[in-house]
Amino acid sequence: MEIERIDDYQTWRIHCGGQRLVIDPWLVDDLQVGAAGRLYRREHRQPVTLRPRDVKPPDLVLLTSALPTHAHRPTLAALDRSLRVVGPPRAVALARSMGFRSTIALGAGSRIDLDGHLALTAIRPRFPFGAFSIGILFESLSDGVRVYLEPHRAPERHPALDKGVDVLITPVERVRMLGLSMSMDLEACVALAKRIRARWVLATGTEARSATGLIPERLWRVESGADAFDAVVRLHIGEGRGRLLAPGERLLVPPRRRRD
Repeated sequence: MEIERIDDYQTWRIHCGGQRLVIDPWLVDDLQVGAAGRLYRREHRQPVTLRPRDVKPPDLVLLTSALPTHAHRPTLAALDRSLRVVGPPRAVALARSMGFRSTIALGAGSRIDLDGHLALTAIRPRFPFGAFSIGILFESLSDGVRVYLEPHRAPERHPALDKGVDVLITPVERVRMLGLSMSMDLEACVALAKRIRARWVLATGTEARSATGLIPERLWRVESGADAFDAVVRLHIGEGRGRLLAPGERLLVPPRRRRD
């Protein structure tokens, strides 16, 4: 399995057994909520390494939420409508309303096999995201490589993770809104990685401070951890095991050896 970071926020691409899945694509324009981004706005600080016209069948689009920071409407509008879209029911409903004809609703706890090469398991995140968002466990059916992506807050425990995970992709900057944690911090990330025996940890959703608008400026408090990410993961997980990938960088994940 190969993991590729596409942008400097939270767009990823998974390559596995001939499958290519683009996760939460933000490929054009800015992220905006409210008129002209009055409530929330974010710009890419680094060039995006994928264009909408380069995402074409049999590629698959995976949305972890219907929120505009995950299901970016201008990007979805620019994509080929014959692409398959997978995501929680609200995200799938949004995709169908935009003209995508091939969709798979993936509720928390559900598992699907894609063409016999890759299995996806939807994992319910912690409150308040469980009602409309999912984390995803990717499992290669050929060599058993397992990757867990959680865009917000991972659950305390989940039976699908008990077997161990090769790669954990998670936020490392805690964002609080009105006192409620909206994402994991570096400490929680490392604790989770140790519990599920992750061999690599990749940071996603970084640079929360770069967002502007009424929500981040008045309601958010960002507790940064990305600046210490490499050093902390090196200490607790191992040398070279923590990566803050730049857009376009890839991590090739070999099967786990028995001695691991």
